[in-house]
Amino acid sequence: MILAVGNSGSYEVDSFLLVQKELEKRGTRALLFQQDKCLKGAYLDLVIENNKDRVIATINGVEYDIDNFSAIWMMKPFLPKTLMEFNPPEYRQFINRQFRAMRVALWSIFQDKIWISDPWATERAENKPLQLHLAAQTGFLVPDTLITSDPEKVRAFFLKHGSGIVTKQVAGSPMLNKVIYTNVIGKKEMEKIDSLRMSPAIFQQKIPKAFELRITVAGDNIYPAKIYSQDDPSTALDWRRLPLVNDYKVKMETTSIPDQVTKNIKTFMTKLGLRFGCIDMIVTPTGEYVFLEINPNGQWYFVQLATKQGIASSIADLLTQK
Repeated sequence: MILAVGNSGSYEVDSFLLVQKELEKRGTRALLFQQDKCLKGAYLDLVIENNKDRVIATINGVEYDIDNFSAIWMMKPFLPKTLMEFNPPEYRQFINRQFRAMRVALWSIFQDKIWISDPWATERAENKPLQLHLAAQTGFLVPDTLITSDPEKVRAFFLKHGSGIVTKQVAGSPMLNKVIYTNVIGKKEMEKIDSLRMSPAIFQQKIPKAFELRITVAGDNIYPAKIYSQDDPSTALDWRRLPLVNDYKVKMETTSIPDQVTKNIKTFMTKLGLRFGCIDMIVTPTGEYVFLEINPNGQWYFVQLATKQGIASSIADLLTQK
């Protein structure tokens, strides 16, 4: 059996069902534990009796001993809105940390299981400064970058790059119902740059784009998708700005990448210790391939919908093969 740890949102359920169908072809059963149903009967329990311990997942009213699962697919579990908006607000962090501790118990107790990916490696790989450091070491082209909370350094960086700079988050935001996209920094934004002291940010040279790539990596299989982000002004800076339910409005299709980029991707994944990840890149008008970031637990279902690539099949392979 395979255990997936995720949520009840349509995106995760649909992507799980697609992989579940592939697993059934291989004679393997898969179950989805939905963390956001923790107030409605989805429980993780650790029980110790007579000096023997068991970790149990309750799914749809049925208890399953996690030791009986051969692999664990760690999706993106989060708490229900009721708890994320809990009042008084000072309890929110406390609640989140208690539930996270139970998930971390899975990571630690069941290290011998097959994972997509090793959750400790995934958490390490979420760190964007580390991503950029390893990408440059690997041989990827990386935009000139400054990560800081020092307004004076940003002013100097802004003056150096007359063609413009963009800013991004250092870490994914926990703000409910709010997504912070990549944004251009101009003179107007620079007038408020002193507020940066409250929170570090990533600043990068703005790279001209011919198009963008979303490259899904599942084991030895690499699935590049060409994203026509420059066809629409609303997606030119950040193609995620126009999402649909399980898709994105931006046009995308299957493409190929140079052998050297493929080689760099494999080396990069090894450095991060990942079996799965979604890499975002820019291809410039002169044909240069520029690394932006990796989402070590990134979304892939919308890519398969648009390109018909066999990503779900490769994920099923990873879950059933050492």
